[in-house]
Amino acid sequence: MKYFFSLVFAITLFSCNKETKNTDYLGIVNIEISGDQDALPHFEKGLLLLHSFEYDDAREAFLEAQEIDPNMAMAYWGEAMSYNHNLWSEQNYESATETLAKLKEIDYSDTVSDLEKDLIESLFVLYKPQTDKHERDVAYSKYMENLNDKYPDNHEVAAFYALSLLGSAEEGRDDALFEKGAKIAQGIIEENPNHPGALHYLIHSYDDPAHANLALSAADNYSKVAPDASHALHMPSHIYVASGMWDEVVSSNISSYEASLHRMERKKLDNDARGYHAFHWLEYGYLQKGDTAKAKEMVLKMKEYMDEKPSNRARSHMVFLMGTYLSETNDWSSHIADIPVDIKDLNISVRSQYQFLQGRKAYMLKDSVKMDSLIDMMKKDYDRESYLVKNDGVKLCSAVTRDEANLTDVKSAEIRRLQLEALKSSLNDEPAKTRKLYQESIDLFESITYSYGPPVIQEPVYELYADWLSGIGEIKEAQIYYNQALKLGPNRTEPTKALQELNTI
Repeated sequence: MKYFFSLVFAITLFSCNKETKNTDYLGIVNIEISGDQDALPHFEKGLLLLHSFEYDDAREAFLEAQEIDPNMAMAYWGEAMSYNHNLWSEQNYESATETLAKLKEIDYSDTVSDLEKDLIESLFVLYKPQTDKHERDVAYSKYMENLNDKYPDNHEVAAFYALSLLGSAEEGRDDALFEKGAKIAQGIIEENPNHPGALHYLIHSYDDPAHANLALSAADNYSKVAPDASHALHMPSHIYVASGMWDEVVSSNISSYEASLHRMERKKLDNDARGYHAFHWLEYGYLQKGDTAKAKEMVLKMKEYMDEKPSNRARSHMVFLMGTYLSETNDWSSHIADIPVDIKDLNISVRSQYQFLQGRKAYMLKDSVKMDSLIDMMKKDYDRESYLVKNDGVKLCSAVTRDEANLTDVKSAEIRRLQLEALKSSLNDEPAKTRKLYQESIDLFESITYSYGPPVIQEPVYELYADWLSGIGEIKEAQIYYNQALKLGPNRTEPTKALQELNTI
């Protein structure tokens, strides 16, 4: 028998008052799918979680729907979609194809709508065999564009089309694609202001200082629409960081991190369930507000978490929190600078961040021998990884993870090496060489897309160069670069202070 159930009742299920029991607050969607009525709420929950990038919990909900109704084809679509994290440069191709194999075992051709058939068909584009991931992403986006033309009033098709546009950018930001995605997301919001995907994707589309003001309303609303999704509580801080709104950055990430702890306790999970990403952004917010004591305490807490479970994720975030704290405070004499982290199996970008921190401390100690050793290590690492990226850059039908280097990761590592070499040259009183190396680091930095948030290049290129220029008395030139730094990081504390001091000279 064929059943169609509208998910418009999510207005009741997911937006009822807080006294209702067993209710998740994840937003509102409206789509008709076929299947057992008892499985429908699980599918809906999975779909809402999918829009907020809560992929593990979304998959769990879709599997629950499958258990109730093994013939609900769209529950398999949802599970397969949960393996594709295109804005995080991750994709579990093998698990997705296993899900597609399960889907092929059920006969759904006469029990689903044309829309469902079309959405299911999109999976075979997204996970097409013997095709590299970027090619699949572009083809999938084109397919979703055609689907959007076919179903112009369907919010779910439009939302996943907007997301596909953002995900089809090869690396970093593509302003034309992101602007197109933003317009689609905004159109959905005008008709359904509580759609979590539209709010989420609009924020990603405008995640930079030049456009952040266009997403302030979405940022303010997203956390209210989907407060039970930890990522939805964090995402507004992307816009707040790009706008230099530090109080909001702090409150947003406190909420996000606490939500991750509630989930961790509820599901009895280990430390890898902690919202380390929000934890890092919270530390950055505290530092911009001048609350170094809280930030320092967070670094020490991160060490505890890492020691308890030294996963790749924990060790990477240990490097992130260390780097942000040391670079923002210049507290290089602190024991935080000596926290050991096993980096050998981490992404080259993370390895180079840790090596830069070691080199920066050696610079403060005037230890040129140590600096030379680290510079040589970073150069060999860069040569090896850049060769691998150029020769093994095409991934055919295999999992793609953040631990694997891409071109941006390799370039970022080289920027840090150039900065460290410039510091070494300044230590040796070689101004011409120092200037050249800093300029090279800036040129390379300007060839990649800037990632907004706590600076991935811990000592931002314009700021580090401006610090050196200021130190040798080139005040006007230093002011130019500090101002350039503030264009990328509005209201950042360090360049703001430096400019204020230079303006008094």
